[in-house]
Amino acid sequence: MSETGHAPNLEKFQIEINACIGYSTRYNPSNPLIKIPALQTVSTDAQQSLLNINTQDAPRKTIINSRQALFQKLPNYVTRIILAFAASQDIDKRSVDDARIWGRKIHGERKSKKILNPTADDPKQISASQRSFVNQVEFFDKLISYILIHPTYTPNEPELQETALRAFESDLRAANDAAYQANIPWLNALSARDNIFYAPVTGLVDRALAVKKYVHSVQSITPEDYKQISGLEFRRPTKKK
Repeated sequence: MSETGHAPNLEKFQIEINACIGYSTRYNPSNPLIKIPALQTVSTDAQQSLLNINTQDAPRKTIINSRQALFQKLPNYVTRIILAFAASQDIDKRSVDDARIWGRKIHGERKSKKILNPTADDPKQISASQRSFVNQVEFFDKLISYILIHPTYTPNEPELQETALRAFESDLRAANDAAYQANIPWLNALSARDNIFYAPVTGLVDRALAVKKYVHSVQSITPEDYKQISGLEFRRPTKKK
């Protein structure tokens, strides 16, 4: 279910509560979970859970965007490193080819040279070339470790020297760790929302459905009155296969 699917559930739940209040003393369930105060509490909690997700998502996106900007520099940087390595004294073609293996992995190239561009934040979109952020850092570490064991790799450009290479690797790891940590409060907020909305029996949706069943059973609530809520549909998220 898209994020817009939860808000309609809440909106219809509030409509249902207002209808039950309108039934006055005719709405008198024995089930404490669907008494008016209990329903109002769930409605308030559900609204707050949606706000909490937005609150946690804003700083998360900033940190993730910063990681993305840093990692976007990696492919061109790797190309320069390999070219500098190839131009070093006494570096044979086989050594350059070995270095390019890690370069291809970082660029996301298959043997056919097809470039893959997975969505950065979706684990399901990580390509067969293993271009997850963690793997890119590991491939970069393997690349520079391999290049630095060759004593004739001594570029004059500071940004291509060992200190700069290791510093950039450290920045990549730090950015990825920060993005991982930033996800945790957001994921916790998603879990809290799902529990409030969709927990069996106590969740908003199951309570809403129980209200409809109870109201339909009350003889003093006319069919016309019941129509106020009978058409309200409450949806659960579809489980991913």
